Amino acid sequence: MLVLFLLFSGTSCTPDGSGNKNVTNHFDYFLDKSTEMSFEQIQKLQTWNPISEHQLSFNFTNDVIWLRGKTSKEEFSQSRILSLEWKALDEAILFYPENPKEYQTYKTGDTIPKSKWTFPEALYPSFQIPKQKRGEYFYIRIQSKSIISFPIHSLDEKSLNKRMILETAVTWLILGVCTVMFVFALFYFFAFGLSEFFFYAGYVVCTVLWYNGQYGNAYDVLWPESPWWQNKAILTFSTLGIPFSFQFVRMFLNTKVNNPRIDKILLIMGIVALFCVPAILISPTTKIFSRIATYIYLISIPLILGTALRNYFKGEKRILFFLISWGTYFIISYNTMFYLLGILPYSTPLLYSAVFIFPIDLFFLLFNLLQKYETLEGERNEILHRIVTLNNAPTTRYVKSKLNSVNTEESLAKLESWMRATKPYLDEKLDLEIASRAVGLTVQQTSELLNSKLGISFRSYLNSFRITEAKKFLIEKPEMSILSIAYATGFGSKTAFNVEFKKATGLSPVQYRNSGGSNNQ
Repeated sequence: MLVLFLLFSGTSCTPDGSGNKNVTNHFDYFLDKSTEMSFEQIQKLQTWNPISEHQLSFNFTNDVIWLRGKTSKEEFSQSRILSLEWKALDEAILFYPENPKEYQTYKTGDTIPKSKWTFPEALYPSFQIPKQKRGEYFYIRIQSKSIISFPIHSLDEKSLNKRMILETAVTWLILGVCTVMFVFALFYFFAFGLSEFFFYAGYVVCTVLWYNGQYGNAYDVLWPESPWWQNKAILTFSTLGIPFSFQFVRMFLNTKVNNPRIDKILLIMGIVALFCVPAILISPTTKIFSRIATYIYLISIPLILGTALRNYFKGEKRILFFLISWGTYFIISYNTMFYLLGILPYSTPLLYSAVFIFPIDLFFLLFNLLQKYETLEGERNEILHRIVTLNNAPTTRYVKSKLNSVNTEESLAKLESWMRATKPYLDEKLDLEIASRAVGLTVQQTSELLNSKLGISFRSYLNSFRITEAKKFLIEKPEMSILSIAYATGFGSKTAFNVEFKKATGLSPVQYRNSGGSNNQ
């Protein structure tokens, strides 16, 4: 991925000899604040401002920007392609002289169907310089509700083709990685009902469509003839991703219990973002909503990472990978946010680094999946117990009993002694197979022993020891968080701990702690 990024940024997005040149400072500009000046009036202007930088730097503006370039310059010679390096550009019109008095117009931009672009093969709004050259100057009119801070490149056909191939390959590679994340998330959601994975899947989809609309080829592949939607899609998906990601974070960090104030802030910001989505679709301008989404991201990044750090130092060591992966992604994304706010100038690494770092979330997802799988070991043992119980149904259990040659009282005492002496239940990986080997029985014998003598499953038997241990922690160690106690007593997640504890005591862990254990049955 890093090699592809370097190739992409070095070969595709930066000057490459005469084949790919940044020609932004070869233009002069004029700002039409009225937005109503005709082309004839523009031609008569005597005062133009030179562009000294290697990018346009107008940020969000309602003004119409006029550019003027000399037809005699080598960078503007016939058949070269002028690429306006911003996919969310609304409209750009090229006025090129057919003779000293007549100009031909060419249009591009995401408010125009792709098939009607002057140069529809290009990934960015582009113009190909016409063959005729019968005037001193040509002009470009730019008007956009999105940010107007980007460079203009002049490319020959070879450089353009190489760039398109590489950029398309990288785009599909990232899409492939993100698809894996999405499939895993949906699998765990539907297979085990883990709702946090639903929100993670939604976050993945929104972010992929956001990035692929703004930096990839979504316009070309998904909605090439829908300029209205193209103009709204990028901001819609970036804003819709906020409530999905915030809800996932709230569930993963369990902020409702561990950080209630932070939880309320994240909830409120997520609701605000959710209400912004329909407003974006019906509003004539997206500027205010772009600012709202950007400020929410800027506020939430230190809030989420600060909360995660606090929980980590309180003993929740399993969120280390969350801190590393999401921390890196969010911090890098800060640069993009500062660009969108007009604080930082355009640069390829700044603008695209967040896109390329995003797939690192795959590792976080896989790590979280592993954790969730471990917490499901108890359910696996429960299923195994049910299978054994079915095999030992009342009509056949005594005929086919696996305990005929086993001293049940002695085996039960041995299991009890092993549990109390070594406390293996504190390890969440303890399962029916491990316990059976420890007392010299088969899986079927241990399951039948517990069912026939105690009337409970192995999972319930195991959790009874864990709950007893948890009660001590809750009363004797008030400084420990509920999540830390859950992990310390062998539960794989706080949710599983809460469910089992309330099932056993009738109280939640927090209620039990607050009552001092006096209401425990």
